[in-house]
Amino acid sequence: MNPFEFYNPVKLIYGPGEVKRVGQEAVRYGRRALIVSYADPSFCGNLFDRIHQSLKESGMTWVDCFEATANPKLSEARRAVKLGKEEGVDVVIGVGGGSAMDLAKVTAAGILYPHDLERMIRFSHSQDTQIPPKEALPMVMVPTLPATASEMNPTAVITDDATLRKSYVWEPGCLYAKAAILDPELTLTLPAYQTACGAVDAISHVVEPFFFSDEATYGNIDLHDHMQIGVIRAMYENLPKVLAHPDDVQLRGMMQFAATVGLNGWLTCGVQGWTPMHQMGHVLSSHFGATHGATLACMMVAWTRHFAARPQNERFVKFARLMYGTEDLCKAADELEAYIRAQGVQTRISQFGVTADDIETLTQGVVDVSFSPDGTLASIPPITREEARHIYELAL
Repeated sequence: MNPFEFYNPVKLIYGPGEVKRVGQEAVRYGRRALIVSYADPSFCGNLFDRIHQSLKESGMTWVDCFEATANPKLSEARRAVKLGKEEGVDVVIGVGGGSAMDLAKVTAAGILYPHDLERMIRFSHSQDTQIPPKEALPMVMVPTLPATASEMNPTAVITDDATLRKSYVWEPGCLYAKAAILDPELTLTLPAYQTACGAVDAISHVVEPFFFSDEATYGNIDLHDHMQIGVIRAMYENLPKVLAHPDDVQLRGMMQFAATVGLNGWLTCGVQGWTPMHQMGHVLSSHFGATHGATLACMMVAWTRHFAARPQNERFVKFARLMYGTEDLCKAADELEAYIRAQGVQTRISQFGVTADDIETLTQGVVDVSFSPDGTLASIPPITREEARHIYELAL
């Protein structure tokens, strides 16, 4: 393995009904909370009544900020920051899936940020214009969708609605939550499509570091291979069970914790972990409003087909062998696509309305945001503009 440092200060609380502890956790860090969630707060029944009651019992006051939409936007963050400043909040509570929690992170940092919020986000990998935040209000996260692990990592993804650029801020110094409450009961009302897209997103978080890691860093132990494949299998094999038995709290809880483990840092210690599939998927979300997990479904299949014709495909072949018992990447891609379709998730970008005429726009979008100064997309091996275009074409 390569040398590494690991740091994750998030207190993780798991269990059915544990959302009742949100006030108990939040009061450790403040007295007035900004609750950041979706524009339609009815998505989870009486959840906010329960959160309000918990805060009241802990002696806290609060203000609701129902601004988040799928693929949260800078305009939403600016309104949330303005509200937080006006209300004098001193702690932020993110409630929802990755979109709500990411908006909560940008808001918690934005309330203390001395620049325009646009400067906080890494909207270009080829020009060093980002000014990362140095501080943020303390945060408590209440995830309701197993997917992004935003509750236990220091990353937030957001879209500039003026330019359609979608990118991220990653800052371990201030963007970790203080606590995250994983209550599987909060996921019982998720529609099947959201459940499946969230699971595919979580799977992609582990597939990417498996694909884009240097074989030489593993030695002869295969520690990371076993951990990564184990988490992938846990989600892969249990998603159909969850869809068949949506009221099973134990199954829901397993998916929830597996998604958290998928992107909290444990699985990438000491190995390389580029995320080129996410970079290309982000452009699909920002330009076509596609659900994030569905974009990753399309990208995983297309990348596997792309590498079927390339000599540098050792990691892809190993994945195919461990997951599908074959070294034929085309066969593995077919099986992966059939599995995802069976869960009700799109596997072709044409299903989002993309046509051949849009490929150049998508390619330029990923070049503008995610390409490095050397003119390639960070990957193993690096991907050129022409190859990125070809992958989008394969995804049609």
